[in-house]
Amino acid sequence: MARLGAIHRPLLALGEQVMKLEGAATHSMRKTVILHIGASKAGSSSIQSFVRRNRFVFARLGYVVPDVSLSTGERVTGDHVFALEALAKERDARGLRERVDAIFEASRRNARAALLSAENLSNLGNSAVIEGLAAEYDLRIVMYLRRQDELLTSAWQQWASKLESDFNAWLILALKQFGHWDKVLAEWEEQAGTDAMVVRVFDRESFIDGDLLRDFVDAVGLGEHTQDFDYQQSDSNPSVTDAVTMMVAGNRAIFENVHDNRFYNALNDLTGSALVEKTKVSLLTRAQRDKIIEFYRPTNEAVCRRYFRGRPRLFPHVDHDKYRYLSSDQLIEEKFRAIMTIVAGLVRDRSE
Repeated sequence: MARLGAIHRPLLALGEQVMKLEGAATHSMRKTVILHIGASKAGSSSIQSFVRRNRFVFARLGYVVPDVSLSTGERVTGDHVFALEALAKERDARGLRERVDAIFEASRRNARAALLSAENLSNLGNSAVIEGLAAEYDLRIVMYLRRQDELLTSAWQQWASKLESDFNAWLILALKQFGHWDKVLAEWEEQAGTDAMVVRVFDRESFIDGDLLRDFVDAVGLGEHTQDFDYQQSDSNPSVTDAVTMMVAGNRAIFENVHDNRFYNALNDLTGSALVEKTKVSLLTRAQRDKIIEFYRPTNEAVCRRYFRGRPRLFPHVDHDKYRYLSSDQLIEEKFRAIMTIVAGLVRDRSE
């Protein structure tokens, strides 16, 4: 009996090794769901435009990009904001799993990954939409973090100013709601797992080769194919001077909702790049900007310790020379300059 046991033990050990190898093989065959969750105002429009134009390159490499409804139709824009917003609002994790299942079934096993992008997923609470997804698929959660003073001023211009008229009043509430990256990342890590998290800093000096799009290719796991992609594209989301934003903030006769960009698109069509500044008029005073950075310092230090070990700080020191801090008189002059630029555009348009 002792001899028989001695024979069985190696056989059992061999069987366990085979089972482990089979389990590993099964795991390696699992499909991957890649979710680019923003954050908002961190290059998402550029990334989505890039994905749309390179969707066939992604497909050749085994990455399927669904259409806007998270299906396999022809309307592929590179973003899935509204489809995922609807699912997240209802906390419909089952609905997302069903759509992902359908995407892979339609790919006839040619796709090894599905690439989804929706910057609104980085809003607190939206991670619930992937509840249980890690049990069926490998996950990769890609998120770019932007320094909060720039996040807030950009969010004001693109969204909040279309409904609100008082920037400083809005800012008080926004400081509590946005930019707490430690909470956002902890929420997603709980749903997806630590190994699924790919966290990057939205800063040119931090990008691979100083380029957001090349950095994104690496972040989604295709760094060895970086030369396969087309990186030539125009500015996806140019913004006009905030001197204009100040004059139209909260005007419901101009904006129907936060997503209504018709007014700004018309201004860009009318004036070209004349209202787009290299050095932006600052909605914040220098002191306000420094205070905001200090307010978020504990949050940023926590994120840096967890996701960027060895990095001295999460974001580079603020370069105040990047911003135009104007006095009241200078701001009035800037507003008149913007008005006359628009008038000149109308005159040219009428004469043509």
